[in-house]
Amino acid sequence: MEVNKVKEENMIFIENTTSGIYIFQDGRFVFVNRTMERMSGYTREELLAKNYLELVTPEFRDKLEQMTRQALKGDVSTLPSRYELKVIRKDGATLWVENIPTLVQYRGKTAILGNVVDITERKKLEEELRRTRIFYFELGKAVNLSKRISEFSRRILEALAKVIDYDLANILVYDPDKNVLFPSAQINYPPELESVTIKEQKVLKGERKVGAFAAFQKKPVFVEDVKNHPLTQYALDLCKKYNLHQIFAVPLVSKDNLYGVLEVIVKEGKKLSREDRDLLTILSDQIASGIGKIKAEEKLRFLAQRDPVTGLYNYRTLQEKLEEQKMRAKRYNEVYSVIYLDIDDFKSCNDIYGHAEGDKVLRILGEILISSLRKLDSAYRYGGEEFVIILPHTSKEEAKEVAERIQREVYRKLYSE
Repeated sequence: MEVNKVKEENMIFIENTTSGIYIFQDGRFVFVNRTMERMSGYTREELLAKNYLELVTPEFRDKLEQMTRQALKGDVSTLPSRYELKVIRKDGATLWVENIPTLVQYRGKTAILGNVVDITERKKLEEELRRTRIFYFELGKAVNLSKRISEFSRRILEALAKVIDYDLANILVYDPDKNVLFPSAQINYPPELESVTIKEQKVLKGERKVGAFAAFQKKPVFVEDVKNHPLTQYALDLCKKYNLHQIFAVPLVSKDNLYGVLEVIVKEGKKLSREDRDLLTILSDQIASGIGKIKAEEKLRFLAQRDPVTGLYNYRTLQEKLEEQKMRAKRYNEVYSVIYLDIDDFKSCNDIYGHAEGDKVLRILGEILISSLRKLDSAYRYGGEEFVIILPHTSKEEAKEVAERIQREVYRKLYSE
């Protein structure tokens, strides 16, 4: 800081400059210009009568008071030539400002001439860029590490928690074949609330749920007060019980294709700021692209494992599953059974009726096998008309019953209809 003299004839220019200008002397403001009034929301008289530390947010007060005392003693060698801090307007709002102080002589006494610039928008942009960088880093990891959409969704919600202070969040993924949203991942939902609100939702006109409404409109929905909004009335009692306040639902759309909906919720005492909502809207396209990429990879893995005619697992997958099952049986002493079946005289069927009819028979058999098995069982097309079924935790007698049931169903669908 240099010590300069402030001449009275310069005050006209100082009064009308676009920066906030003040002179601090003898422990108080002795001059503030019009811009300081507009910036702070206080009148000149109020500012001149106010303790300047009251205008600064608490985390900056001690440091500012220390720098002020040091400057007025003339010890300015270690002081910054400019610094940033947050100030409090009369209406309670906060602003980021940059202050450039200069040590001056004013009316024969040492004083501090301050030049204050509102940098709130710049700080908002810096914060948005910081949060965006953090999220994109986490997004890249989520895409590379996730093999399933549910796994990707969970990682995305965890990444968002690093940049947005939310209480609950979920991702619903869109199934275009069924035209429904189905739950993919959630964070912090009580089971009671989850069972009512995070479930399959039809994407139809007039649907009165936040997620489905946002998906149908392909536009974000901001529920500013969940207790007084038509889209939350179906779960109003639970919203009150768990003290929910605001919801922001943003459709996950990329290249005009809907991939799902992200919902972020805060409880009473918090708000989803405009900056938070803008950030979620910006990020939604990349989240949608991530879901699309993993969906495509899942489809490729599915096709690589499946027989294209029957939809059953293929021979290569059978080999992998059999080895896995053998190891489990040996390690844990588990019992399992394998059923082998084939279609008698299938070559004659192809020769007489053609391969199109033969493929139809194979498809029907594939459907029978899939519908006849438990979730932990698996069926495979072993060869042309040969099939294998693996039944974990199943004895020989139980496997025989399964085989007989399949035989009866084959007869009913292929011979009696």
